[in-house]
Amino acid sequence: MKFRIGRILVGATALASAALAMTAGSASAAPSAAGWDHIFGPNTPGSSGVRVYVKEHGDIVKLCDTKKDGYSAELAVAEDGHAGDSYGMSVSTGAGTCKTHRASDGAKYDLDENNGVAFGFWAKGPQSSAFWENDH
Repeated sequence: MKFRIGRILVGATALASAALAMTAGSASAAPSAAGWDHIFGPNTPGSSGVRVYVKEHGDIVKLCDTKKDGYSAELAVAEDGHAGDSYGMSVSTGAGTCKTHRASDGAKYDLDENNGVAFGFWAKGPQSSAFWENDH
């Protein structure tokens, strides 16, 4: 009987450890590179503390603060040739946190297909910029 209880305890401990590891992994707000069409920063010059993820299908834009430095991650989004169709995002809740907007959030977040989109992003340091063509 001792052998069975020992195996049960070892199995329960392994399951608890796996659950804890999965919980810790999913608590991180910063997404992995898989599944994103474009990723900008923090290696873009001047973009210290900011990473921007884009998924063209659904016009999903995710802004993440990547550095514990007391600065908010900021993003300005503008569609090429559409001065009124722009929006901004800010993440001020600390390193490892993100904010997301998608087309389903409203008209200003629904980026036109086959149109250029410009980003300006910054935290600590000068603004970085990126441009991409929203082709799907």
